Amino acid sequence: MALEDRDYYREADRYGGGGAAGAALQTVVARLILINGALFLANAFFGGQDNQITRALMLHSDAIVHPWMWYQFLTAGFVHDWENLLHIVGNMLGLFVLGRELEQKLGGREFLLFYLASIVFGSVVWSVRNHFFAGPDASGSCLGASGGVTAVIILFCLQNPRAMLGLVPIPAWVFGLLVVATDIFGSSPAALGSRVAYDVHLAGAAFALAYWAFGWSFGKLPGISQIARLLKSPRKWLEPKPPLRVHDPEQYYEELDEQADRLLEKVNREGLESLNAQERQLLEDYSRRTRQKLR
Repeated sequence: MALEDRDYYREADRYGGGGAAGAALQTVVARLILINGALFLANAFFGGQDNQITRALMLHSDAIVHPWMWYQFLTAGFVHDWENLLHIVGNMLGLFVLGRELEQKLGGREFLLFYLASIVFGSVVWSVRNHFFAGPDASGSCLGASGGVTAVIILFCLQNPRAMLGLVPIPAWVFGLLVVATDIFGSSPAALGSRVAYDVHLAGAAFALAYWAFGWSFGKLPGISQIARLLKSPRKWLEPKPPLRVHDPEQYYEELDEQADRLLEKVNREGLESLNAQERQLLEDYSRRTRQKLR
């Protein structure tokens, strides 16, 4: 894969047309905010007294045992409390302030998949806890983008620990710790009776931590390229293996491309200084091979 073909090289061109205002409206963050706002207004004007639109999309407590309701794991992250305007305003403000820079760093598609996955993960955690561990009489519903927004906040803090956040500026790593500490306290027995789903927030934070710690990337799932290579040549499955290891240049170059992709994504995420000597040497080999191909 050539450098100019990678997602984070194409993002600037994709958002470059139409001026600054047009580019801003084409970002994933802007579109997510517009969808949330549109659903909130649609419920207000067309949902009726029973708020039918929001009630159909929010997550119900027994969804985990009813597969036909699993769509709610995702849709619940796009509807908000119709009686509390601050619910949607607070979530969308957090998404706007920190999501834009995170989107620029990850690329639009990767950011969108990360955000949606964190919403689904938080919804599943809430549904499992509420249905299986809160008692047989437990009921209720869950709605809002807080799980995804919390994941965005924590991932931003992990990637930019020295950035200054808050009305009274503090380092991002301190801000992230305060967010997690607040959610831990809110989910404790001492805070029973709260309408806030703090466990969804904590699930979003845990998802962001795992994504950062393990270097996950939705753009390149592990094992996919190897499976594709096997499917392209099924006859090789039946061929006897040679007694000696035979050098396969094509396979070597494919593996070099895959390793280079992962390292370039790591550089994009954490900077060039995050590479060790072996990884730098691999990138130099890849760069040398790319120059040879272009001659």
